[in-house]
Amino acid sequence: MAQFLPRPSFNAPSSIPKSYFLGHHHAAVSKLKTVLPRVSLVIECRDFRLPLSTHNPILEKTVIGCPKIIVYTKHDLGSESPDARHLLQKLHGRRALFWDKNRSATTASLLRRLMETAREVDSITGLCALIVGMPNVGKSTLLNALRSTGTMGRKAKVAKTGDQAGVTRKIGTSVRVVESEEKGGVGAGVYVLDSPGVFLPYVEDGETMIKISLVQGIKKGLIPDEILADYLLYKMNLWDPHIYRQYCAPTNDIQEFLLAVAKRDGKLKAGGLPDMGESAARVLSEWRKVPH
Repeated sequence: MAQFLPRPSFNAPSSIPKSYFLGHHHAAVSKLKTVLPRVSLVIECRDFRLPLSTHNPILEKTVIGCPKIIVYTKHDLGSESPDARHLLQKLHGRRALFWDKNRSATTASLLRRLMETAREVDSITGLCALIVGMPNVGKSTLLNALRSTGTMGRKAKVAKTGDQAGVTRKIGTSVRVVESEEKGGVGAGVYVLDSPGVFLPYVEDGETMIKISLVQGIKKGLIPDEILADYLLYKMNLWDPHIYRQYCAPTNDIQEFLLAVAKRDGKLKAGGLPDMGESAARVLSEWRKVPH
C-alpha cells in the first residue's frame, strides 16, 4: 500500500470573501473615538487560538496613546504547548494576560491588574476601562466574568453573549466590576465599557478568512461548512491523519471523509442518503469543543 501523503498546501476557493467589515463595524470605530477621552485603560481581547489573525490594526490605531492590556481569551481551547504563550509573553511583557472563562484565577488576575491601574490613575470618578477586539473573541463573556468575580457574584450578567459574531452591536453603558474603597474595593471603583467587535477592512488571503470563520469570527454561512471542514481535514492530515481513524483511513478527499462521518454518525437524509452539510457541521462542532 502506498504511503499516505497529505496536501502540502490548501487552495482556498476564490469565492471566499476577503472582508467582513460591515456598517456597524465602521460605526463602532467612530463611536470608540468619542468615548476614549473618558477611558484610562483599554482591554484588547484576542483569541489565543489565532493570536495574529485576531489582532486588528484598525483598533490599534484607534486607541493609540491609551494604556492597554492585551487579553488572550479562550486559552483553554488553545494548544497545550507552552511555546505560543511564551512567545506572546516575551513580545508583550506585562501587557499580556491569558484568560480562561472556566478558571476563576485568570479573571482574578485581570481584576488585580485593573485595581492596580485604578490606584495609579486615582480618579475621583473611578477607573474607566474599555474592552475592544474583533467579533466573537469573548469580550462580553469577559465582562460578565469580571463583574461576577469582582462583585463576588452579587451582580447579574450585563452583556449578552453568543457563539457567533455580531451579538454586541453598540457600546454599552459603563458596568461596575469593582466596588469603591468604602465598600471593600478600590478608590471610586472600576467600570468597564463593552464594545462591538470590529473586523478588518480587508484580509489578504482566503486561508486567513477560513481560520477566522473556524473560530466563529464571521457570520455563519459566509463560508460554506464543507470548505471549512475541508480545511480542517487538510490541517488534521498535517498534524496526524490518525486523528479521524474512527471514521476512515487517511484521505485528502473531503467527500470521502464527510461520507464516512455521515455513515458513522447517522447524518442521513430521507431515503438514507448522506447529508454532507450536516456531516460538515458535525465535524466543525466537535473541533470547536477541544483544545488545538
